[in-house]
Formats: sequence, C-alpha cells, structure tokens
Amino acid sequence: MKLISKITAGTLLGFGLAVTLAMMTNLAADNTTAEDRSGAIAAFAFFGLPPAALGGWMFWNGHRKYHQERSDRLRNTFFKVLKASDGNITPLQFSMESGLDGAEAKVYLDERAKEFNANFNVTPEGNLIYYFEL
Repeated sequence: MKLISKITAGTLLGFGLAVTLAMMTNLAADNTTAEDRSGAIAAFAFFGLPPAALGGWMFWNGHRKYHQERSDRLRNTFFKVLKASDGNITPLQFSMESGLDGAEAKVYLDERAKEFNANFNVTPEGNLIYYFEL
C-alpha cells in the first residue's frame, strides 16, 4: 500500500506541476490573447493546482507517518531493552537492538535520560551506562 501511495502522490504531483508550469509559461507569453489567458487560468485552477496540492499532501502525510512509526518503534525498543536489563542500558545495547548507529543511539538515550531523570556513569573502561529508575 505504501508503494501505491508513493506512486500516486508522485504522479499527481508531477502532473499538477507540469500543467502549472505549462500554464504559467502560456500566461507569460507576449502573444497570448485574453481568451487564451482565461483558458490557461482555468486549466491551472482545475488541472494544475488540485493534483499538485493533493500529491504534495500525500507526500507530506507519508513522511509524517514514517517518522511517527519510527518514533514508536524506537520507544518500544527502548522500553523493551530497559526492562530486560533492569533499568541499565548502554548506547551499544540500544544501538544493537534498534539498528541506530552509535551516535544516534547516544543522542536518543541522552534525550530519554533528560525526560525520565536518569543517571549515568562512565566505567573505568570508558563505557557509558545509563541508570533508569523502574
């Protein structure tokens, strides 16, 4: 379904932008009659703007849904790892479970540490461990 939605959004956006560009070019031409101008405006209003707006909205909505699903997946992974490790978590553990790279995992854990007032400690080996109160 996501692929069909992307194809539809791309088709609508492409068609709407192509019609819009053609109509704007027609309006900008010096030898355009008043009748041609009114036709170009009508074509823009009915065949350019609506498909472009709908295609743009579909892309934006898909983008928003993707980020919401990613955020939900990361949050669920975070809680699962946290519960399994009794409230102690390292960036490496979270990176391995979530699929994030190390820097992104550390940033994510830093944000959750602020959100949940967690403590952290650096071991003598240089490992960072976050302690969340369960």
